[in-house]
Amino acid sequence: MDSLSALKIIKEAVPHFILSDEISHGEAIIIAKREHLLEIAGFLKNDERLSFNLLCDLFGVDYPKKAERIEVIYNFYSVTNNCRIFVKVRSKMDETGHPSLTPLYNAANWFEREVYDMFGLKFQGHPDMKRILNPDDWDGHPLLKDYPLRKRPTPDKLNYDTPGYVELDKLK
Repeated sequence: MDSLSALKIIKEAVPHFILSDEISHGEAIIIAKREHLLEIAGFLKNDERLSFNLLCDLFGVDYPKKAERIEVIYNFYSVTNNCRIFVKVRSKMDETGHPSLTPLYNAANWFEREVYDMFGLKFQGHPDMKRILNPDDWDGHPLLKDYPLRKRPTPDKLNYDTPGYVELDKLK
């Protein structure tokens, strides 16, 4: 099975979950409704013809001029069919209803935490929604386009007790 065949099956089975679809560089991309993300992901995973049993990645993109400025892109792969499909879902910055895929795919846990940390999008139903790359007290979300480039903590606010920190003048 290839991506085009998979896309055809999906469009016939669950057309009401899909806003639009496209083929880019030979890969199928579906723009899905946020409120139906769990249903479409469940269909992709559990349909015997498709068997998209692996969530390879999910990541965010910021489009600050759009009303729904955060786009989350899910990369599903079928090991059985050697086939890949991408699902895109858009959310507002302060959206609290973006569903978590952790009940279906364990791999979504860390990916969703990264999107939360870098973009500020909270996933509803996530078992441990906390920062994963930045310190818990970090102000802001660094991958947002309007995040200040020079925003770094002043030296007096840095925690010098972190493992691995070495004062350079003591190395001589």
